Amino acid sequence: MNRNVDDLFIFPKQWMDDESKSIATLVRQWADKEIISKRMEYRENYTSLFKEERERLGLAIGLQRLTLPVEHGGFGWNSPENAPGVLTILCETGRADAAIGITLAAKYAIFATITLEHNINQKLCDTLAPLYAGDEIKTVAIILPGAGIAGKEHPLFNGRAILAEAKAVEGGYTIEGANLRPLFSGKEADLFCVVCAGKNGKPCIAFVPGDAAGVKRGVAFLTTGLNACENADVTFSNVRVSKENVIERDGAVEELYVWINLLLGGVSAGAGTNFYEMLFDWGETRVIKGGTMLKENPLCASVLADVAEEVALSKLLLYDLAHIITRPEEWSAGNGARVFTFAEMIGARVQQSVMKAINRGLELMGSAGYSKEWHVEKHWRDVKTIQSLLCGVAAEAPVKMDTARFFYNCTEI
Repeated sequence: MNRNVDDLFIFPKQWMDDESKSIATLVRQWADKEIISKRMEYRENYTSLFKEERERLGLAIGLQRLTLPVEHGGFGWNSPENAPGVLTILCETGRADAAIGITLAAKYAIFATITLEHNINQKLCDTLAPLYAGDEIKTVAIILPGAGIAGKEHPLFNGRAILAEAKAVEGGYTIEGANLRPLFSGKEADLFCVVCAGKNGKPCIAFVPGDAAGVKRGVAFLTTGLNACENADVTFSNVRVSKENVIERDGAVEELYVWINLLLGGVSAGAGTNFYEMLFDWGETRVIKGGTMLKENPLCASVLADVAEEVALSKLLLYDLAHIITRPEEWSAGNGARVFTFAEMIGARVQQSVMKAINRGLELMGSAGYSKEWHVEKHWRDVKTIQSLLCGVAAEAPVKMDTARFFYNCTEI
């Protein structure tokens, strides 16, 4: 495909500075050269090449340090102003491999709660930055509230059961929680970001080192996609962490959700963009009965249009969300509840839209879409897994309730 997708899937580039554009271009060049141009080789040697390319992106290019403050060895992208640039990088990474994309997305999301200029946590940065600005790739895993256990009362975060607890003790906290399921990478995480119930059940965020005493991981389980990010349930038994490893400020959990929705949305939108590129190439040479080009048939063209429309609108929504984070006052969104609600709505809608795009394209491609040679089925599995994490069965209900509370002032749901 010779057409530039930026000329097709437009977004407001003035929201990005020259440095952001330059790094985004570098990531695109990496994606095109190292993965997209050699899909089959990458697929056939996935285990080793995933590790190699993740290290190339994170260490050689340096993206592992992107959102760390300059004084802590990072690029200094620790301002809300950088949201569109970070989103663009995640979109480009998702074009290549969603699994690499979510490992970066998780890191950027959790660091947003401690490194952003308006809420920087110097002590925690001092503790974590040396690990994540070093010469080894580090993996983080996020554990969010979710479904509760039947017959047991749990502290709640907006109707979601908080299954982990942070208890204040002399010199810090102990973290407790049984069979907690991270979004991904639980089997291999070097650091866990856990939403816990703190004093009086108030939601807080705890950062738990993966090698801390009392951390026990279960057996890795099979997943639909994101197979490189091996997951497992995790149990915390009297795990001690220092005082600075727990964030109790108001709005911290909501902020974590905002960034997760933005960045995982970017990864999925990137995968959807690459699917469009594959579909474009496939459709260029297909001739149907009567000698007509497939793309010139009105029914087929309608399906092709659905794919482009869903991907294009998803990216526009995500950049709107990035700008809401960057300039909330311009959107009358100074209230944290507004940003949180719109992030959830946009996050859920983007995952739905990208899945609809891929599903519609698969219908048209038939066996070519399901075969591994085209890589389409991997994009489908990866995006479906991300969608399930954010707004799959049962997970969509809390998002709907948050939306109802915000727009209709519901008080009993």
